[in-house]
Amino acid sequence: MVKAKTKQMLLETENEPMPVMTQQQRNALAERIATVLRERKRLGEERRSREREYQRRNNERALSRYYKVRGEFPEQSKRRLKELDLVYHTIMSSNAVA
Repeated sequence: MVKAKTKQMLLETENEPMPVMTQQQRNALAERIATVLRERKRLGEERRSREREYQRRNNERALSRYYKVRGEFPEQSKRRLKELDLVYHTIMSSNAVA
């Protein structure tokens, strides 16, 4: 049974000892290869998506830990930066006068 199926799938010519595939067999093989490549592409996209999501969550956790350790949150940091900017401008303007 297997030998008969193999003979059906591959044809041999007298001049060529190498098996020759019919156009239909080549098309079927090309379609199988294309299906495998599409599946690999889809799996790669899913993996990259999971990695991006993991990285985003990891960054959020790290930022949260950073603010927790410092005892500040983004709103407090913005206010503190404004205060530092005000001090900086005050110092720079007093240096310009002197």
